[in-house]
Amino acid sequence: MTAFFPKKSLGQNFLVNPRTRDRIIRACDLKKDDLVLEIGPGKGILTYPISSWVQRVYAIEKDDFLARQLRSQLEGSNVTVVHADILRYPFIELPRRMKVIGNLPYNIATPIIEKVLTYRHQFSVFYMTVQLEYGNRIVATPGTREYSSLSCFVQYYAQPQRLFKIAPGAFSPAPKVDSCFMCLKLRQEPLWKAYDEGFLFKLIRSCFNQRRKTIRNSLATIYSTGETERLLCRLEIDPWLRPQDLSLKDYVRLANKEG
Repeated sequence: MTAFFPKKSLGQNFLVNPRTRDRIIRACDLKKDDLVLEIGPGKGILTYPISSWVQRVYAIEKDDFLARQLRSQLEGSNVTVVHADILRYPFIELPRRMKVIGNLPYNIATPIIEKVLTYRHQFSVFYMTVQLEYGNRIVATPGTREYSSLSCFVQYYAQPQRLFKIAPGAFSPAPKVDSCFMCLKLRQEPLWKAYDEGFLFKLIRSCFNQRRKTIRNSLATIYSTGETERLLCRLEIDPWLRPQDLSLKDYVRLANKEG
């Protein structure tokens, strides 16, 4: 049998702890009629138990050796193993209202999340393992150190929840940091709708790139000084607040230029 060595370039840290595996499975609240997209099944530690709970699993694996191995082992089962890069795979070809489950490589967690959120109408919920610090940024609230443009982006499209922490020893090779298991309940529509979502996130990124400045000064790259002052006054937003003090609703109001 050919020896397999984890590839650092693919961020391969395989879940090996059976207790953590079982805890993840329980947290996903799987039903017999569920259709599941698994991102990066690796050696199949989650794939096998998931498949026994649901109608069908679509497992997308970038590593050609692991994809071939899984396909061979799961032939004739309710698991469809696809050898593909998740960032290039056409989600539009998948069934709708799927659950997404994945142990995300730390180095590409953001683009994977961005893609799932872009195609959020295809899915109902996204369960994922990410770096703990990264997960804390996703669920962060205004006024905290972790609150960032990432927090606003994810929370605009989803309701995130950090479910539990995972120690490095649950993986092989063990990462140098703690991880966490999270749930993103995907919103079909945002709580506060921006007229131009591209402009909203441009505004948010611009402000958080200058988080030490007041919101009055942070908005200077977006609006003129006079326009900024009139807008903040009309929306009753304190101009001396910092970007991290404003809520997502505040940013939507600023982008829409209305209350």
